Order: sequence, then C-alpha cells, then structure tokens
Amino acid sequence: MRFRLVALLLRLFGVSFVLVMALGCGGGSKDRPADMGGNNTEGSAPSSAPTPTPTATIEDEVLAAYARYWEAYSQGLLNLDASVVEGVATGDELQRIRQEIANLRSQGRAARIVVTHKPVVIEASNTAARLLDEMVNNSFFVDPVTKDPPAASGSGDVLRDTFYLERIDGRWMVVRSTRVR
Repeated sequence: MRFRLVALLLRLFGVSFVLVMALGCGGGSKDRPADMGGNNTEGSAPSSAPTPTPTATIEDEVLAAYARYWEAYSQGLLNLDASVVEGVATGDELQRIRQEIANLRSQGRAARIVVTHKPVVIEASNTAARLLDEMVNNSFFVDPVTKDPPAASGSGDVLRDTFYLERIDGRWMVVRSTRVR
C-alpha cells in the first residue's frame, strides 16, 4: 500500500514537473509554430499573434494633415495650380495660397519648395488645433514651364510659422497661418 502511494505521488509529481517545464519553455505559447513535429526548418520565422494597431492620437492626425498640406502646397507653387491645395487648406489660408500663386504667375516664375520642418502641436481638441513649425527654408524660383533648375541653393532662412487647423467634415484642414517674428 505504501509502495502504491509513493508510486502515485511520483507519477503526479512527474506529470506536474513535465507540465511546468513545458509551459515554462513555451510549450503552450501562441508564439511557437503550430507544427511541433519538427517540420519547422531552421531560419524560418515562427508565427506570432497579431499585434494590435495603436489608435492615432489627435496630434498624430494633425501632423499627418500638416504633412499632406505641405505636399499639396509644394505642388501648387511648383505647378502654379491652387486646386491641389483645396483638399488640405480652406478659408484665409486657401486665399493666401491663391494670391501667392497669382503673384508668382504675374512674375513669370514658379517656386520649388525645399523646407526642413520641426512641427510641434501646441494645442489640439477634437475640432481645432494649433501647430508651431520652425523651418529652414531653402526654396528657390524655377521656370514655370521647364521647372528648371531642378536644384539650387536657397537662403537657409529660419522661419517660425503658426498654423491653425480645423476638422471640417471629418478632415483636418489648414485654415490660417501666421509668421512669428
């Protein structure tokens, strides 16, 4: 009887030990390949559980909209076409860009925008945001037809502008900008 009790305890201990070792080594982990039969070749990537995609913050959304604004603004001044900024700017800002393009057109030139940005969202809510950008401006004028020259040295002036954005119909738009002196 005593022998049976010891044998039973050893068996239980052995099963528990094996389970603990298997779990401790990742035997029950979802990060291991489903095929545990040795068919996984060395060097192949193990499957892993999908990682959740982080939700964008308002600041992330504003910065992404600001980057789209600059891409459209750059294309607008290079091609003298204000229509490309209509999806990213509105109100006073759209009028300012239209006037800038009209001035360039009357001078018989276009502009290649080369700017290094350091934008910082100063304040943001669900409907409005204010962003400060300290930029190094190396933009230069080009021929409006040939777009030449493709490269040139700019002034390197440091500009500090404040941009005001509003969420309009679910989309962030630049509505106004001011130069900080």
